Amino acid sequence: MTPRSLRLRLTLWYLLLLAVILAAFSAGIYLTLRHNLYANLDDSLEARSEDLLTVVQFTGGRPTLAATLPARPSELEQFDRAYDSSGALTFDSSGGAAPVDAGAVRAALSGSASTHSIDVNGSTFHAHLAPITLEGRVQGVIEVARSDGDVADTLRTLLLTLGIAFPATLAVASMGGLFLAGRALAPIDHVTRVARRISAEDLSQRLALDLPEDEVGRLARTFDEMIARLEDSFRRQREFTADASHELRTPLTAIKGQIEVALTKQRSAASYEEVLRTVNEEVDRLIRLVRSLLTLARADAGQIALAFEAVSLQSVVPGAVEQVRPLAAEHGVELRLSSNADAVVRADPDLLLQLLLNLLDNAVKHTPAEGIVSVSWRTIDGQVDLSVTDTGSGIAAEHLPRVFDRFYRADKARSRSAGGSGLGLSICRWIAEAHGGSISVESEPGRGSTFTVRLAEGR
Repeated sequence: MTPRSLRLRLTLWYLLLLAVILAAFSAGIYLTLRHNLYANLDDSLEARSEDLLTVVQFTGGRPTLAATLPARPSELEQFDRAYDSSGALTFDSSGGAAPVDAGAVRAALSGSASTHSIDVNGSTFHAHLAPITLEGRVQGVIEVARSDGDVADTLRTLLLTLGIAFPATLAVASMGGLFLAGRALAPIDHVTRVARRISAEDLSQRLALDLPEDEVGRLARTFDEMIARLEDSFRRQREFTADASHELRTPLTAIKGQIEVALTKQRSAASYEEVLRTVNEEVDRLIRLVRSLLTLARADAGQIALAFEAVSLQSVVPGAVEQVRPLAAEHGVELRLSSNADAVVRADPDLLLQLLLNLLDNAVKHTPAEGIVSVSWRTIDGQVDLSVTDTGSGIAAEHLPRVFDRFYRADKARSRSAGGSGLGLSICRWIAEAHGGSISVESEPGRGSTFTVRLAEGR
């Protein structure tokens, strides 16, 4: 495994954390045990000194202890000593092997007990000195000392145990860490392998891992959801490209055909004029299509800046109706504007006008002669609903979910003959959503359609 392996890095971080914890734990155990052992040693010395104070003998006014044979220096583990009021030794079971700490003796003669360490032939002893009092006066000093060899041996054994256990624990933990990290990361490895097989040409594959609702499970499900969105996006992109190519090819083919027919033989000026008129109509259609494509491309790229301001519908809607009235008259459709109390929305005036024109143009072209197209609005809970209603043929229920998709037509043949590109409603949806609003449609075949744009009221 390389240092870039996540499994190795997780294991190393785990070992580092464990090493710090073990070091702190070991140090805590060692220091606590050391303190307790030396505290017990000092307590035992104090207890022994208290016992000896009860059996102190005075000979010639000088304190002494019951005579005992002094231990050989090499076997010396503890000793007792007594001093008179002048600090001179009156009893020494160490046989003179232990040096006298004159300062500690003087402190004891002044009435202060103390404990200190002394070195005896390379061994460390803890010595406790306590004053001997008689009738309220200090008559001498008793000294009790004991080797700390047992304590040192215990601490050395503990250090050796910790020194062996520390690396052994880390070694075992490293193997366990690698195993656990491998188990934890195994689903991610599977995700990686499957992801490598997924390409833009085939987005149908899914991970479909049966994982619990944990971090890895959520990652796998999020990945599947992302692939589903990408698949839908690529599908829409392919459809959009194919439809755009088809829409551009249709007028170009018509123009090419008209020109070729006109060039096959000599024709009259009226025939050439008719060809030019037809070509001009197709060019107008191309211009509208390219303008719509450019608008949607700029919208997708976020390159259209919106200039929001308070817009009165009473000033915008009638103007839009008047612009569409010639087209309505050409189709024999009646335009009606319902008289409502004025409403103000926060919007970009130009884009709002374009939305209205698109909806009215779409309604007029899909309404038969003697039909009616009406515009109205109403205010509900701080929202303004702007509606365009027609009495056309309506839209079948299966087409309603896709009427705002780009290039989608419920009746392709009629829409193309009428000059539509299938982009007008897509632009309407983008404008509505860019204003933080929405657009919806209600329709029944044979009874017409109602498109409603909901925008926030604003002053």
